[in-house]
Amino acid sequence: MFLYSSRKKTAEELPEELTAIWSCSDENCKGWMRDNFALSSTHQCPLCQSEMVKSERMLVALANTSPIHHKVGE
Repeated sequence: MFLYSSRKKTAEELPEELTAIWSCSDENCKGWMRDNFALSSTHQCPLCQSEMVKSERMLVALANTSPIHHKVGE
């Protein structure tokens, strides 16, 4: 008897929320990061070194549980 097992999982809805992000100010760069994953208070694009600007985006909800994560001012 042969048993078939597929590694593909069915698509499930993941909850989304309005999330604070930092986006690259250079229109030719697609760099961005979640605010709660930023490691410093200086927001420079890691891809092109341009200034980053704060905005919001609908993203899948994630919590940063890293023990080394720190926010400036906290």
